[in-house]
Amino acid sequence: LGRIPEDRHAAVVGELTVAQNMALEHLDEFTQRGRINRRHLRRHAEALIADYQIKARPEDRIRTLSGGNIQKVILARVIERNPKAIVVAQPTRGLDIGATDYVRTKLLEQRTKGATILLISEDLDEILALADRIAVIYEGELMDVMAAAAATEERIGLLMAGLRGQDDKRTG
Repeated sequence: LGRIPEDRHAAVVGELTVAQNMALEHLDEFTQRGRINRRHLRRHAEALIADYQIKARPEDRIRTLSGGNIQKVILARVIERNPKAIVVAQPTRGLDIGATDYVRTKLLEQRTKGATILLISEDLDEILALADRIAVIYEGELMDVMAAAAATEERIGLLMAGLRGQDDKRTG
């Protein structure tokens, strides 16, 4: 199971390097006799930096990166583990257009490869771009589940506001 949390800063350790953050969830792969193999760690980070177009060096402290590049580090760390399922919350919140498109493309690639993506988002464009099925929850109540192909921004927006239809009153 891969996890990309809503708060990208909670998913990294600011004082650690990009390379160290990329290995956080599988550090055992970079240790030999109880010691970190720095050369192996660096090569791994260099490959992911190139593959994910991250504007950083392996030795840079993660706290010095832009939000988009931090998100790419988290995405790289999760996706390169090839999880069967990924829980992702607000994956593009606060990112520029280029980083947003990149993150969405990578998530769609994982879906195409057979991964299940549980997307938690308030961004209607993001939901419509990434989802196969859409479930709307309002104040803890499941309002509806629908195929993305049948969904409209208006319908989802009403459900997100607690309304089941234009003539309905707010639930609760």
